[in-house]
Amino acid sequence: MSKTVKFVVVGAGNISNTRHIPALKKIKNAEIVGVISDKIERARKTAEKYNIPHAAQIKESSGGLEVTNADWMDDADAWVIGAPPHFHYPLVKLGLSLGKHVLVEKPMMMNENECNELIKIAKSKNKVFYVMHNFQYANKMLKLNNIIASKKHGEVISITEVQFTNRDRRLPEWYNDLPLGLFYDEAAHFLYLPERHVGKLQIQQAYAVYDSANSEATPVTLSVNATAGKVPLTMFLNFRSPVCEWYYMVSFRKDIYIYDFFKDILIHLPTDGEHLGKDVLRSSIKYTCQYWGQFIANGIRMVTGNLLYGHDKVLGSFVSAIIDGNVDKFLTAENGKINVVAANSIVEKVNKR
Repeated sequence: MSKTVKFVVVGAGNISNTRHIPALKKIKNAEIVGVISDKIERARKTAEKYNIPHAAQIKESSGGLEVTNADWMDDADAWVIGAPPHFHYPLVKLGLSLGKHVLVEKPMMMNENECNELIKIAKSKNKVFYVMHNFQYANKMLKLNNIIASKKHGEVISITEVQFTNRDRRLPEWYNDLPLGLFYDEAAHFLYLPERHVGKLQIQQAYAVYDSANSEATPVTLSVNATAGKVPLTMFLNFRSPVCEWYYMVSFRKDIYIYDFFKDILIHLPTDGEHLGKDVLRSSIKYTCQYWGQFIANGIRMVTGNLLYGHDKVLGSFVSAIIDGNVDKFLTAENGKINVVAANSIVEKVNKR
């Protein structure tokens, strides 16, 4: 079936402007018909910037949320929601109630009950309900997906995830309103990847260190020990770093792959054996050559607006699911719920200490 899916972009902030809209504009069977926001000026500014025909305001009313002066929305097929996490539940519920297919940014919801309710509504209305778990479809992560699935190097023996966050970078105003602050907004990326690659997540331990001089929700550091399937998983997150770097490291018996999130770079290093001088030098040369080759190529993509970290592929899959029913199990709301449960498990273990 050949069809154009008509989209409404919900939210006019950074993620909508830099990821969702540019990605949708690259998809042949997608058309953006409008932007809605709680601030009409922002909706109009975004619509004007991207030559989108309509803008409208979403407001709270006695019956819940409603969109004002938007008769044009009747023709829309789907919503893509890029609003703050604590608004995901009412916005998804509204979108589904209006008969729209819905894709929502991560984290899907604030708790499991919200997930269950909206999954049930989506099924009752026969609507596609996706979650933006995009990094699993970034260019180099696609390569790592295939390497792990092929068992080219045997079984995965451990996964290590490291995050350094610079608080001076562009951060949303609302992140400290979330459980564990910035962690809850960003955690999904560190949870859906190991779940996909090696199995069901079980959180064993979580420990946060806070700055005693201030009372914000985001800790200075957070350490998590878990298993994904039978594979040990370690997470270390530093939210008070002078630089932003995120790494996902997958170890096999004699090989390691290091994925750099922000630069979409994948480094492969074989064992350094006895760790002699020549072994260290060989690893350094391999790392340097791979890094700079990919850095140059991705730098060009970034400057030309073509480094979208998998958003384009997720939205393309969403369009395919709407038109042809080709649902990707790794992007479903059921999969999103798994991440919400895991993130809340970490929050609970930190709060019990």
